[in-house]
Amino acid sequence: MADFKTRPQQLEMSQFIAECLKNESHQRMAVVEAPTGVGKTLAYLAGVIDVALENKKMLVISTATVNLQQQLLQKDLPQFRDASARPLRFVQAKGRRRYLCPSKLSRVRLDDSQQELSLDTSFKDTKLKQREIAESLYQQWDAKKWNGDRDSYSVGIESELWGNISTDSEGCAGKNCSHYIRCPYYLVRKEMLAANVIVANHDLVLSDADLGGGLVLPNPEEVLFVFDEAHNLPQKALDHAAKALNFSQIYQTTETADSVLKKIPKALAFRQHDFGYILTELRRDLPSVITILQQLETLLESEQLAKDVITGKLSEPRIYWQSPLVVALIVPCQNLLQRANSIYKHYGVFSKWIKDGLETKEIPNNVGEALLPQVGTVQNIFGYLIDFMALFLEPDVENRPPNVRWLSYEKFAKSESLVINAGPMSAAYFLEKSLWNRAFGAVLTSATLRGMGLFRRFRTDCGLRRFSEQHFLAVESPFDYQQQATLSLPEMIFSPNENNEAWQHEVAKKLSIVIDKTEATLVLFTSKRVMDFVYEQLKPSFGKLILLQGDTLSPKNMVSTHIKRIQGGKGSIIFGMDRFAEGVDLPGNLCSHVVMTKLPFPVFTRPIEQAKQEWVLRRGGQPFLSLSLPAVSIKLIQACGRLLRKETDVGRITILDRRLLTKAYGKQLLEHLPNYRLID
Repeated sequence: MADFKTRPQQLEMSQFIAECLKNESHQRMAVVEAPTGVGKTLAYLAGVIDVALENKKMLVISTATVNLQQQLLQKDLPQFRDASARPLRFVQAKGRRRYLCPSKLSRVRLDDSQQELSLDTSFKDTKLKQREIAESLYQQWDAKKWNGDRDSYSVGIESELWGNISTDSEGCAGKNCSHYIRCPYYLVRKEMLAANVIVANHDLVLSDADLGGGLVLPNPEEVLFVFDEAHNLPQKALDHAAKALNFSQIYQTTETADSVLKKIPKALAFRQHDFGYILTELRRDLPSVITILQQLETLLESEQLAKDVITGKLSEPRIYWQSPLVVALIVPCQNLLQRANSIYKHYGVFSKWIKDGLETKEIPNNVGEALLPQVGTVQNIFGYLIDFMALFLEPDVENRPPNVRWLSYEKFAKSESLVINAGPMSAAYFLEKSLWNRAFGAVLTSATLRGMGLFRRFRTDCGLRRFSEQHFLAVESPFDYQQQATLSLPEMIFSPNENNEAWQHEVAKKLSIVIDKTEATLVLFTSKRVMDFVYEQLKPSFGKLILLQGDTLSPKNMVSTHIKRIQGGKGSIIFGMDRFAEGVDLPGNLCSHVVMTKLPFPVFTRPIEQAKQEWVLRRGGQPFLSLSLPAVSIKLIQACGRLLRKETDVGRITILDRRLLTKAYGKQLLEHLPNYRLID
């Protein structure tokens, strides 16, 4: 590479990864914290590429952000391929739902409005508008002006319509579909088969793993994974591991199942001798599902807790294993599970028969392609319900983290519905079972994996406890922090946790002193309310210099406006929250001053977070030390990391939280920050 500069840290990271991947099966794991400036993308590519090629394994690079995916596809991978002369073929992978299903689109655009004569006017208008949009989408796709990828369409496509014109694996006829040759999803699949590097995101990898692997990506056994931005992985995995029982969704799916059942005997007439008891059982089980759901709703609505959720007095109250409410729900839930298993199994059979019938031409294409997505939806939702029940009905066992159960009230379609949620307290078991115990090898890397200088929390949350210290490396930064950056802790009279109102006024006053109107400043807040208050205080003196998150511009447009201003020789100030504390790349003079108004302590309000705190307390630990402090340490390092992006960058950091100087933990947090030059 023309501008390549050798960095010892990059070489150290690359060699460490290569060595870890020489280990025996189930021990090929490398966890590397590599600060900004190390050049970790090239480091891990050099470390993994020969292992992947020599063992004929697919290299899957997973990221948390779209920006990094684009950087890999458009810059890093082409550069690495050209410079290393490796035979790399790479493609971006997305879930099937990100792609248009031409078969379903055709049905929506040709839908006969005469069928809707009895429906209300607003519904007919919505349907008519959807058909018009569907026609436009079809014309653009058919003329090859659009590739069928939702993300590449010039304007947003409304979620309800997209749900009607995309599909999942159960609802897809595959090679037997009349649109198979030009199907956007299968064209990408074809590219994937020819590739040896796939760029994906954490959500896709985790969804695939959750469903057993091998649906979109190859089976984990055939994959060498690299998780970049791996600090996001535990939370993403927790979101995937949790499941929910949404009453409106199950009612609607049961109606779909009943509607499909009426068409099945005619559509599958060629298999009528194989039906046996299937139709009888389904005609018994589908009405039973409705009865059990009503029984569950009656039980819930008699509880004050559920009433408070519906009226909005409570948002996500937890319900406990041995509480009277859960005890009352157990038997109906067991009955519902029994019915769900039967429905899932039988609709799986229907799905297979329809696909067989399409292949043997015993079912016309238009009939099979119309039925299959509906059968697939029933299969999917009841399969998900079975997964929920496995979590909800698993008894609490002493000395093992219990599953967490809670209620919520959520939107579904155009109505709101009571929802019962259940999820594991930690994603460790899910990650270990579905990825680490199966994958050919894995590399996890990020600029911030350690909390308070230790990998302990990340190791526990990611299910990596069986891997010894030899699998973990923290690379030194190539930056000369003493020369490149100063850290200023101005004297503050008030503390945010003791006198918040006075502290807000003091923050506004301090900002008016420390901000230089001629430079590029990033001011980070942990509360929108505080940010808006400070903005109103400073608006008279700073005018339009401030770009406020949540105002008129999107975060992406805020950044581009900020860049234009600086490149035009003007000053610019961004007021932002979490979104700007991580993943924003403003090198050189695009960011010369980072101000943190408050230490970014996590607020543990979600049920799983509260359960974790209780679990730590029960085991004699201190949640503040084992959960809060490592989390704030990571967030603080990430936020400060917005300043120096390259070895030539210089600038200053200001933190307006006196607890860094007055509390014992403040001194610990300072010790684990990079070695900035501390000034008064």
